[in-house]
Amino acid sequence: MAFYISKVTAIGSGKTPASVEFNSGLNIICGVSDSGKTCVLKCIQFAMGILKIPFDKAKTGYDSVYMEVVTPTGKIIFSRSLGKNIVNVVSEVNGIDGGDYDITYKPQGNNRPILNELWLKLIGIDELPMIIKNQHFERQRLQWNTLTDLFWLKEQEIENPKSVLLPDTVTQHPYFFSCLLYLLTGNNYAEMEQQEKEEISAAKRNAVQQFVNAQIAQMSAKRENLQNLLSDFGNLDVEAEMQKLIDHLSETEDAIATATEESKDLLSTLLSFKEQEAELAMTYNQFQSLKSQYTADIKRLTFIADSEVHMHSIAENTSCPFCNGKIQPRRRQSYIATAKAELARIISQLQGLTESENDISCKLNITREKIQTLETRIKEIDTLVDSELIPHAEGLRTAITQYRAYIEIKHEVEILHTISTEWNTELQKQTIDDPTDKPKFKPKDQLPEDFNTSIDEISYAILESCQYEGLNTAHFNIGTFDLEVNGLKKEVSHGKGYWAFINTVLGLSFRQYLHESAIYKPDLFVVDTPLLGLDQGVENSAPSSMRTALFQYFINHQSEGQIIVVENTKDLPDLDYEKSGASVIEFTQDKYNSRFSESRYGFLYDVFSEKDSCEEEQYAKNQL
Repeated sequence: MAFYISKVTAIGSGKTPASVEFNSGLNIICGVSDSGKTCVLKCIQFAMGILKIPFDKAKTGYDSVYMEVVTPTGKIIFSRSLGKNIVNVVSEVNGIDGGDYDITYKPQGNNRPILNELWLKLIGIDELPMIIKNQHFERQRLQWNTLTDLFWLKEQEIENPKSVLLPDTVTQHPYFFSCLLYLLTGNNYAEMEQQEKEEISAAKRNAVQQFVNAQIAQMSAKRENLQNLLSDFGNLDVEAEMQKLIDHLSETEDAIATATEESKDLLSTLLSFKEQEAELAMTYNQFQSLKSQYTADIKRLTFIADSEVHMHSIAENTSCPFCNGKIQPRRRQSYIATAKAELARIISQLQGLTESENDISCKLNITREKIQTLETRIKEIDTLVDSELIPHAEGLRTAITQYRAYIEIKHEVEILHTISTEWNTELQKQTIDDPTDKPKFKPKDQLPEDFNTSIDEISYAILESCQYEGLNTAHFNIGTFDLEVNGLKKEVSHGKGYWAFINTVLGLSFRQYLHESAIYKPDLFVVDTPLLGLDQGVENSAPSSMRTALFQYFINHQSEGQIIVVENTKDLPDLDYEKSGASVIEFTQDKYNSRFSESRYGFLYDVFSEKDSCEEEQYAKNQL
């Protein structure tokens, strides 16, 4: 997603808003010293979340910055107040939410988004990658602040005798190169694992050695104890003896199974006889009850017969004992014959019952004898199983367990010996391990194959377009990450006056390379005073001078992305910028005379330095 900065405004209570508008191509801010040129850039950096303070609130009366950014799908407005680490965003762009954004990452629990991620989205990076920051593969988030080093050349660094692109701190260089790699390739080398620092690795190796030695000592003591246990078995062929015991145990378990099966069969037969005994006993009891009944019946019939015999010997009454009247005696009926017949029948049944009773009694006795025999046999089997076979089997199992323990102990002894040997070998490797064998991340080695040659060719073409005096060769030194012209490093060629110019050419070379080759293209280039010191040894009036050619290059390449140039008016080449489509704003201390259509007295209104006030007063006197 391409974007360009369209407007930046400083705002303050009771102050006239101070604004500068930009187009998508070349933008030039020129003026005299201390007129606020660099302050415009600081306001942009402040709105981006890069800079903490763009100007002094107490001295200027301004306290906030407002910036507009235009994308192909809409406008985004950034607002930030001095002393605040929050930027308010109003967005017309899908995928970029409006609201408050934090400048820095906060602990978990803060729901506000981070401004860094918004700027990355503006160049097409939707998912925040973790970038390798050092040779040990440690990582940190991709930072917009670091990426700006590639396309934002500050005034205080433009005359840097070293590489103007590299961060000041050497330890930050690997992270910078990783960020550049990500812009070029979109690769954050996620598959590469973090490596430990050597001092940490050494401490861990020492800890591992101590731990392993302690473990080996414990294993050795345990192995010695186990070997003492093995000595109890002497030279016995344990495996052969154990096999014999297993066979014997199998036979014993078969005997237990046979006895148990026989016991089950006998018990089944016993239950059958028990049922038969119960039936016979019940029949016998019934016969006893019937016999008692027959005996009672015989006694009753005998009593009846005896009573009738005695009744015949008693005279009958002929008169009433109460009234002494005559009574007609009744005729007595005799039951003797009936009683005799019934008695004969019962005696006959009793004799049959006695025979049946004797038969049942005989069967019952036989059944009880069989039951006793079965119970005796079952008891004998149970005794055999419980007292002999099971204890014998348990004894065999115990012996087998001991033999198995012997085999396991022997196996464990062998394992302990093997492990101890392997650990000793690994300890040796740890001791002689060369830390230089560990992989280290070298981001320069991951740059595209044509990186150097492409930068060489681009740099030479730009220097040639800018009519660099005495140009023969241009080479980008990957070691110093700087440009060498005619085989000479910058600090030894032509003197200090050329440093800003060569640094600008290096920045433009990376601008073109990123535009042509990078997956993610910032397409923004900012340079503060690229002509600083160039007038030393260069004829100012020459139309083909390096200064004129440099700004002509800016004009010719403004279609490749937004360019913002800050320069002193006195050094600005005489070109028709406005006709070429460039936007030029001049900050002048002489508000009565200006080279360009858009000019005013400084960036921030009503803010004058002591130098500014004196010059205005002198100008007024001269007019009088």
